[in-house]
Amino acid sequence: MEIKIENDLSVNEYNNLRNTIGWDTKDVDVVQNAIRNSIIVKKATLKNKTVGMARVIGDGIYYLIVDVLVDPEYQKNGIGKKLIDDIVKEVENKTKKGQKCSINLVSMSGKEEFYEKCGFKKIPFDYTGHGMIKRIEK
Repeated sequence: MEIKIENDLSVNEYNNLRNTIGWDTKDVDVVQNAIRNSIIVKKATLKNKTVGMARVIGDGIYYLIVDVLVDPEYQKNGIGKKLIDDIVKEVENKTKKGQKCSINLVSMSGKEEFYEKCGFKKIPFDYTGHGMIKRIEK
C-alpha cells in the first residue's frame, strides 16, 4: 500500500473525512480559517484518494495535534502512525538546537493506546496535571 503524505488539504477533503468517521460537517468558512491558521497540515492519499489527515496548531513552543482522521476503510494500515510520525519529524526540524517544545493532543476515548505507540504519554505524569477541556456549543 503506497501511502503518500502531502502538506495540503481542501475543505471538501476535510469534511468528507469527518463524514467517513461519523462526525458532523463543519461550515466552509470555519474550515478554511482552521486550515489557514494551522501551522502543519498533512493529508494521506492512496491512489489519488484522500484517506487520512491531521492538523497542528501552535506557536513554536507548544504544538497541539488536532483532527487526526483516517477513513475507517483504511484504518489499521499504519496511515495514522505515518501522519503522526511526519508531524513529529516536522516539529523536530522546526525546533532550534538547544531549545525544547512539546507536542500535545487530546485523544478520542479508546484511541490512547495508538498515541502511546507513537511515543506520547498519558497525562498526568511526572510534573503534569490532568489535561483539561471546555467545549462551547451554540
